[in-house]
Amino acid sequence: MGLRKSRGESGSQADRRQNSRDLASLIDDLQASCADVRRWAARDLTNNLAARTALLEQIDIEHEPTVLEALFSAVEGMCDEDVAGALLEKLKSEDAQVRNGAIELLQSQPVLFAAHVNELLCDEDSDVRIFAVDVIGAIRHPDAATWLHNVVLNDNNINVVGTAVDKLSEIGDSGTLEVLEKVSARFPGEAYIQFAIQCVRDSVAGEGV
Repeated sequence: MGLRKSRGESGSQADRRQNSRDLASLIDDLQASCADVRRWAARDLTNNLAARTALLEQIDIEHEPTVLEALFSAVEGMCDEDVAGALLEKLKSEDAQVRNGAIELLQSQPVLFAAHVNELLCDEDSDVRIFAVDVIGAIRHPDAATWLHNVVLNDNNINVVGTAVDKLSEIGDSGTLEVLEKVSARFPGEAYIQFAIQCVRDSVAGEGV
């Protein structure tokens, strides 16, 4: 069965994809001028350990949304400590899609994320700490509530604390109400924090925790 051309794929692009499938050619195609060529190369390199570094590096310079999606999908099945380290760096990207892609992959790898959670929560960039809190709220890790308790008790950035309080409304445990009393005392004049804390109290009380 002949190779079907994707919509908008020229005959020369289809021929290139059919005839140049060795590793070196595929890696070269990741930097092709045509987005379709880059996207197909990423797809064809999915789960190829020998191409993992090239895929991760291409994410840093890629700006086409469909290609970025293919690049993240390509490395999803190869996540290990090395990939986790690269994803942590991508949380600081100026590109929102890159940040979101890194967050989604971290959410799918709770064990790897847990190994780096303290590092993320201590990052000097408050946005990175907020991203970490978002992941904590999504992965439902056994230590999630404890991590968030530490955030609201120790972080001095109101946006980080507010995000953590919001997440506690979803995953708070029996110790959350006592923790929030201390948080309320930390930020007595911050209306948003006080409001968010009250929302958590109402949520926890409604669940009978």
